[in-house]
Amino acid sequence: MLSTLRIKGLTTELLDIPIKRPHQFSTEKVADKSFVLIRVQFSNGVVGIGEGTTPGIWWNGESVETMKVVLDRYAAPLLLDEDPAQIEHLLQKLNRRIRGNVFAKASIEMALFDGLGKTYGVPVHQLLGGQNRDRIPVRWALASGTPDGDIEEAQSLVDSGNYVNFKTKSGKEAPEDDAKRNIRIAEGLRGKSTIGIDPNGSWDRITAVKWMDAFFEAGIDFLEQPLPPEDIEGLARLSEMKKVPVMADESLSSVQDALRLAETRAADIFSLKIHKSGGMKNTVKIAGIAEAAGISCFGGTSLESSIGTAACLHAYASIPNLDYGSELFGPSWLADDPVINPLVYEDGCILVPDGPGLGVELDEDKLKKYRRTEQKGALTR
Repeated sequence: MLSTLRIKGLTTELLDIPIKRPHQFSTEKVADKSFVLIRVQFSNGVVGIGEGTTPGIWWNGESVETMKVVLDRYAAPLLLDEDPAQIEHLLQKLNRRIRGNVFAKASIEMALFDGLGKTYGVPVHQLLGGQNRDRIPVRWALASGTPDGDIEEAQSLVDSGNYVNFKTKSGKEAPEDDAKRNIRIAEGLRGKSTIGIDPNGSWDRITAVKWMDAFFEAGIDFLEQPLPPEDIEGLARLSEMKKVPVMADESLSSVQDALRLAETRAADIFSLKIHKSGGMKNTVKIAGIAEAAGISCFGGTSLESSIGTAACLHAYASIPNLDYGSELFGPSWLADDPVINPLVYEDGCILVPDGPGLGVELDEDKLKKYRRTEQKGALTR
């Protein structure tokens, strides 16, 4: 009986997996991606798996290293011998004893849902209210570092049939130059594809307002988090212009953030991310607030492997107002994937897994290959 289930152990390890080509964020350029892998052992022998990862410590203050410490030292003692079926109760317990650290908490929830899905013999989306779609469109993020490189990459991906639309990572250059660069990319793809722009909160109000007409004329699909996360008033001003739809990302983490953004009409689109919101269930709650306010949703990513991406898919597949598709390109962005059965991409979409739990199985040989054995960044004399 489920009432007799207990959590008997929690283990973590760090993985460093290379990516196919360097990726330029607003603050740094990366060549590999780090993950914390979590395994939660149930008393019935089932092992639930979860994954924690962030775009970088610059994004929200968490890193895989901080997550591992929180999971090992603080979360594990609170979870041992508890009933894994009482996920909401366990998350509330963690919230009372551990402030913040939502990425770490999301990885715990992910592992619990995976274990419960395996125990029930159902995919996780059945535990989140049921499936609304079996595939989700995916945008590829253009981040080669040059406009010509981005245009060439996008054209190649469209010609191959792998992707239809794109978004650009911005913020490295001065805002004015950034705006011009994005218009150049959009014009270079005119008639073939379209882009959304993501400055990761690095622009100012003056620049964003000044270029909104030009973005509209260039056919830009959306402007994602152009202003700093705290500038809700500025986002509302941009939304009022009724030019390019404004998407909230860094400004949107909690259900309280979602309510504030809806009440102030500061966003036309919510970028959902299960890690930044503390888990799949909170993400579904946020999408519900958006639905009530007439706000569309976009399936964001923290650049997960097939493990975390599967969790995103289960949550997003249950959401009716996912009008702008997703950017769940993480598994195809990595040079390798730590699972035996990577997720499937087809005709510009990613398919929702239908196996028990998350629907993916760990590849122990790959884990051995990418497991971190040395400290990264340690200072030595």
